[in-house]
Order: sequence, then structure tokens, then C-alpha cells
Amino acid sequence: MVVTEFAVFPLARPITKDNPTLAVDLIENLKQAKAVLESVSGYRFHYFQQIEDPSIIYITGLWDSVAAHEVFLASPENQKLLDLFKDDLRWTGDRMITLWHLEGDVFALDPSIDLKSVFTAPTISCNRHFVPSEKKEEFSSKFKEVRGILEDYSKPFKVIGGWRIEKEQVDGKEREEWVLFSGFDSVEHHMAFAKTKPFEKYREIVGFVQGFEVKHLRAIEGLQ
Repeated sequence: MVVTEFAVFPLARPITKDNPTLAVDLIENLKQAKAVLESVSGYRFHYFQQIEDPSIIYITGLWDSVAAHEVFLASPENQKLLDLFKDDLRWTGDRMITLWHLEGDVFALDPSIDLKSVFTAPTISCNRHFVPSEKKEEFSSKFKEVRGILEDYSKPFKVIGGWRIEKEQVDGKEREEWVLFSGFDSVEHHMAFAKTKPFEKYREIVGFVQGFEVKHLRAIEGLQ
């Protein structure tokens, strides 16, 4: 089964919202890594920078399976990439690299639906929904019910998402996580959704989650 890689890379160099520009040498290293990832996996990869904290980079792409990705992680090609980024990334502490997978191909677009890829939006919302295992089916049913409300608001961009494969343990219990991507003109455009009348219906999903994490991303120029 094809899976979607979701990797979060905190940068070692200080970057602020006032000056979010990435260093030229880092951009070149990211381009080199992108070329390797796409060559080995056979799929396209996307790079993003978090708007709230520009020192955090997101990498998404596809693999034929988790096992196929794990083979690459142990390969000499990946070891060379790790060495390439040894001074660029934070490897220890409470802000370090995290990497996991989502079920299926979250990039897939139905050609019969006239919507654009979320990854072409000026601002991309990345919403992590933390769902108790026993409420997974109820959450899925409710999200299917209200998904169109968000999609109507975020048009022309498709709403996409997937379940996290590697489960987290919280207080000794395994929990599910639904990761949702949606596109907007700006962060303010997204935040204004909560002030609309249809949002009153959409927010019914709150009853099936333990919590949320909401971040906003923008594509890194030259790395799409």
C-alpha cells in the first residue's frame, strides 16, 4: 500500500517571522535531498516552511510502503543526506526531527472534481486531530458529514487528509491521529472560517477528539 511520508525538520539556525528567508546553501542542500528522494521513491516530494515558526521545515512525499521507506532510511544514500544536513538540523532535545506516515496517497485528486491541489494554495493549513481509538469510526463518520462545509469555504482547493500509521501512546493508551490539509488565501482567511455560520455545524467534530494542533505552511520556492 502506498503511504505518505510526513517529516518535520527543525532547523538549527535561528529564523524568525520577521526574516523567514532560508540560507542559499540550505536551499541547495534541500534541492539535492529532493532529487535523491524522488529518484529512490519514484514519487514527487513537496517542501514547506511553517508560517508560525519559519525555522521548521515539512517534507511530504510518497513511498510504495513503510518498509520501502525504511530500506531507504538504512541505505548509504540516506546516510549521505544525513551528513549533508548535520549542521542544518536539530538532532536532539525537545525540538528534533520527527517522521511518520499517513495511510494511502493523500495527494490524489479525483479528475472528475474541479478542485486544485491543496499544495498549490498560498497558505496551507495542517490540522492534526488527536482521536481516542474508540472514537475513530465516529470521527470518520462525522468528518465525512461535514467535510463539504470546509471544502466549500476553501474552494478552489481540495481538502485532503489521512490517518497516521505509527500510533502515539498517551497515558498508556494508544490514540489515533487524523492529519488534514486545506488551502487558503492567508492565515487570516483560515481563521475567519470560525466566524461563519456553517462553522457551527463543522465544529461538531470537536466532540470526537482529545485535542488539535493547527499550523500553517507555505511552499518553499523552487522546491515544489
